[in-house]
Amino acid sequence: MRQPPSPCLNGWTFPDHYTDAACHYTHAVRTAEISIFCERALPAVRAAARECGYALAIHGSQQRDLDIVAIPWTEEATNTERLLNAIARAVHDETGWGHWHDQPALKPHGRVAYTITASAEVHIDLSIMPRSGQPPSSIFEREHV
Repeated sequence: MRQPPSPCLNGWTFPDHYTDAACHYTHAVRTAEISIFCERALPAVRAAARECGYALAIHGSQQRDLDIVAIPWTEEATNTERLLNAIARAVHDETGWGHWHDQPALKPHGRVAYTITASAEVHIDLSIMPRSGQPPSSIFEREHV
């Protein structure tokens, strides 16, 4: 039976049959792939968001997934679905993936969160802030109920 993972892997879960070395290897692969995604694909994702009138901010540790917040930046900012499709298309063009799950989560302050699969090891948690003048939950209710 292996020892519990070291503190640097705290919070990660692995199958029981993984050795400590396998846990560390998996952690290293995921974090390396996130770093490669940020270097190679994130510029195209940012450009897609900019074309939709949004700015993107990276949030979080970038250890398990990539947390991105989309903030409406112009008066012409598009609706959530158009932004989501543009970002997914940019991810697809760069990685061949870009599938998003259509079960969003409603977050505090009206944010709506989606998960986009960017590769086998990279998942984007995309939180979209509501446009000015929208009630906090209107994105979720109009586009997903």
